[in-house]
Amino acid sequence: MTPSLGVSDNSNSNFSIYPNPANGKVNINTSIAGEKQVVVYDLLGKQVINTTTNGELNISALKSGVYLVSITQNETTATVKLVVQ
Repeated sequence: MTPSLGVSDNSNSNFSIYPNPANGKVNINTSIAGEKQVVVYDLLGKQVINTTTNGELNISALKSGVYLVSITQNETTATVKLVVQ
């Protein structure tokens, strides 16, 4: 059997991203202060943003659609779906 990969709703994660849906900028909050590595992928798996932030992410260059946002902090990674308007 082959394991499958997916995106959970992260309801128990120690981070939040808002507003969602969004345009322009989103805020990323985590339970631990400090820098976060943020990688954004389109639904085809193409990396469209790779940056480090303390909490605000500029998404104004992204076209409308659904993206996956991977946030890594202190060797912990979580992924959430982001809708860009």
